[in-house]
Amino acid sequence: MAALVVAAVMEAAAAATYTVGAPDGLWDMQTDYTQWVKTKTFHPGDKITFTYSPELHDVVEVTEAGYGACSSANNISAFRTGNDVVALAAVGTRYFLCGLTGHCDSGMKIRVHVVAAAAPGPDAAAPTSAAAPPSARCWWAVASAEIAALLLPRATVARPLW
Repeated sequence: MAALVVAAVMEAAAAATYTVGAPDGLWDMQTDYTQWVKTKTFHPGDKITFTYSPELHDVVEVTEAGYGACSSANNISAFRTGNDVVALAAVGTRYFLCGLTGHCDSGMKIRVHVVAAAAPGPDAAAPTSAAAPPSARCWWAVASAEIAALLLPRATVARPLW
């Protein structure tokens, strides 16, 4: 249980917020979003922010087919505030475009691949279950087993139960 709490806290602490197109651009028709997304690795818990003039653009989340066709018909969701924050909650690919006529065809679309975060390494402080060293066991049991192994290497040695 404690490991789950620690993992959740670490994931929340590691979450990032990306402004789409930053630092060189905004959600506009001048930014190369294919190039911008290549420099990012998105994980569950991250957020992306679309900043734009709501009089000139919008943000529409679409299916893969809608993305390929530059179609906002049957969209998943639409945003129109000019400062839209989208949470990337799960692993998978999300597709966004500007729904105004001709904008997507001019390059105003982005495909965001959300990948799983790397699993944390083993906890160094976790106790291990190893056999007790010989000094912690009964000396006569250890000694009798070692002597029997020397004298009768092929015989099965019965160890005392006490």
